[in-house]
Amino acid sequence: MKVFLRVDSSLSIGSGHIIRCLNLAIALRNVGAECIFISKKHRGNILFKIEQAEFLYQVIPTPEEYDIYVSEEKYWLNGSQNDDALQFSLLIKKQCENPDIIIVDHYSLDYEWELIIKRNFPEAKLIVIDDLCNRPHCCDLLIDQTYLRHEKEYTCLNIWGGKILTGPKYALLDPVFSKLREQSINRKTQLEFPQRLMITMGGVDVNNITGKVLRYIENKNLKSIEKITVILGSACPHREEIEALVADSKYPINILTNVENMAELMLEHDFAIGAMGGTTWERCVMALPAVNIAIANNQSTIATNFSKAGAIVLHSDNFTKNDFYNAFNRLITDYHQQRDLVMSICDGQGLIRDIQEIIPCFSTDGINVTLRFATLDDINFVYQLQCEPQTRKFARNPNIPSYDSHTEWMRRKLVEQNSFFYIIEHIGACGVLRLDPIEHELAQYEISIFLTTTSMGKGIAKAAIRRATMLHKDTVILATVLYENFASHRLFEQIGFNKISSCEYINRGGE
Repeated sequence: MKVFLRVDSSLSIGSGHIIRCLNLAIALRNVGAECIFISKKHRGNILFKIEQAEFLYQVIPTPEEYDIYVSEEKYWLNGSQNDDALQFSLLIKKQCENPDIIIVDHYSLDYEWELIIKRNFPEAKLIVIDDLCNRPHCCDLLIDQTYLRHEKEYTCLNIWGGKILTGPKYALLDPVFSKLREQSINRKTQLEFPQRLMITMGGVDVNNITGKVLRYIENKNLKSIEKITVILGSACPHREEIEALVADSKYPINILTNVENMAELMLEHDFAIGAMGGTTWERCVMALPAVNIAIANNQSTIATNFSKAGAIVLHSDNFTKNDFYNAFNRLITDYHQQRDLVMSICDGQGLIRDIQEIIPCFSTDGINVTLRFATLDDINFVYQLQCEPQTRKFARNPNIPSYDSHTEWMRRKLVEQNSFFYIIEHIGACGVLRLDPIEHELAQYEISIFLTTTSMGKGIAKAAIRRATMLHKDTVILATVLYENFASHRLFEQIGFNKISSCEYINRGGE
């Protein structure tokens, strides 16, 4: 599967578009896709990040760059949409005639660019990543991770009639954040008051909001602060000024540049002052409450929606020293309320949702079957499934567990690091699929799957198992089937599992 991504970074654009596309490309690579980036070498670009992630990239030639920060998104392309689409198409055709998927993440591009791409590559699935909802698109799938965005807002802009995915549940975040989420929540829940402060104003911070915040903090005697960590991007133009402020500070401040362990840092810190870019969703996943600062016009919708929900929000172009102090004091005073608020906004599972929309697995009725990680909210649903006669008929233990023992078991399973506990969805939750680690000479995990009675006979189990093997492409999975469970024997044979004994099957891991 060939995937091409059109995305840029610069002093004006920032680094967030590249970062989230890299997260998506890594997820696609993990399910077997070959991803190639196509970008322009704007000033302040972070193309080295693409190389570090071991992806190929091609460069679209660009005229002389602006030396100043450009606030209007339509000028970020530094060229015409028509020329960009033609050059992009030529670079693709040098490598393959028929790409499978094309992904574009660029505020300067809209239906004009997309129509050319659609004409040139009619068989390719065109995916748009957007946050602004301010221009028409013609694509097969659009992802907008804006908080409180509703798909109906794209009604008049969705020329092609593509599927729209909206909200932070589809945020394109590195899975490491969701893996550390519970640990971070537990640590912050036990705090009496916050002491470790993180400051992260994006990959560029062209207006030096970091410096402004540091000066305000220096003029305040904040005895509760144990340490401050400042995160800078490699393209930050104000590093020397920030270093001078840190050197003269009365607080213990550490500067980190181009960090690769943001999730671990958010786990270690108690609260933050941060820009409302991609790290907003990362902070939410990690239950890291913050003074959120909108640093660009294109962040105004997120800022407004966050503020309506009760989060603490400032705007970089007009907040005063008193505004900052009031916001900071509120963050400390209402720390646990702010923690609970932000952790409810994003769970960090966006990539697994996006991948399953990009690459569908259909049941016989043509509905896409997806898997999501189970949560404590699923305890009752899973128990009802455990009580169904069809579930018990072919279970190793035919006895229905008590509700209390089920609850204890499920709480334990959900925190096991090496297990995968999924809820199968097909017009809502309809079953459970688990992958549990085992000691076996041929396989690494054992699969368990059961559906509601009303969901049987629709090809949902087949689609769910295919989905699991896609998400765990290089994992060899064992299925143990009771001799008398003839339907499951047929199921695993049809899917292509290899029979290795009278009751065991394994998939072809990695194929």
